Amino acid sequence: MTRPRVTCLFAQYDPAGLLRPHVRHYLGEFAASGMTVHLALSGARDLSADIARFCAERGITPHLRPNRGMDFGAWQDLLAAGCARGAERIILANDSVFGPLRPLAPVLERMMARSADVWGLVESRFPVWHLQSWFLCFGADALAHPAIQRVLALPFAEMNKDEIILHGEMGLGTAIRAAGLRAASAWADTARGPRRLVPVNPMHIDWLSIARAPDTPFIKIELLRDNPCGIGWTGAWRGLLAQRDHFPAAWIDDMLRGRPDTACMAGWKSRLLFLLLSRDWPAILRAMTRRPPAAVPAMSPPAVAR
Repeated sequence: MTRPRVTCLFAQYDPAGLLRPHVRHYLGEFAASGMTVHLALSGARDLSADIARFCAERGITPHLRPNRGMDFGAWQDLLAAGCARGAERIILANDSVFGPLRPLAPVLERMMARSADVWGLVESRFPVWHLQSWFLCFGADALAHPAIQRVLALPFAEMNKDEIILHGEMGLGTAIRAAGLRAASAWADTARGPRRLVPVNPMHIDWLSIARAPDTPFIKIELLRDNPCGIGWTGAWRGLLAQRDHFPAAWIDDMLRGRPDTACMAGWKSRLLFLLLSRDWPAILRAMTRRPPAAVPAMSPPAVAR
């Protein structure tokens, strides 16, 4: 069977203008799978010799652009430049995750074989149904659907982060359903038990189960860097990485170095709520038996994934 022509549009931003090791790892996995990769370097005025060499060695095409519109602005610019022309499948991805923690090619092979017009790695119902936008794959016809195009044509460069999340990420979820497109995800956010009443961000509340699952080997950078809800079991990432040798812990250490310690836990009420809501409950129980180094206020909804 002929493999589909796949193009990845990758949105990247680093305030120091760097292409960090974990991002190079991710890009390298895409390139090694045989797809075409276009890299949007937001905020970069010049292409450094180092990044140019990295891209050339892997057949990645870099694009310099102003830092505006965040990821949706970057994807919009790449699409406007014709980067997806001729592709049968188009992947939208960004640098907001650590991973893949295991080889990406088998994940792509399994997901590409599914009968779906659009798929993502993680489904979420927080605050409404959508596929998290840090990894999406559209069939060419689905991407060209007027409902999807209306979302991707929005003036993201004029929006702030909250507006981009609402109109971009949530908007795509609404458009996918309104268009009647067949959607799939590697991780399903099943509404069972208390989660029928309390939607949460799976990449925060279920992060360990997701990272361990065969087709979602990623951890949100925001979770380990900022831990906005005081998730008490974030420290389990080190033990998780120790079980495999595909993603060095040093890459995460380098990203977190110099930042405030986020090993704090939420208050006891929120911890009990986490226990009811999360699929990570064994890790939660272990964390609850330890005295928390700090406390944060009662749970507030975690930020929606980029």
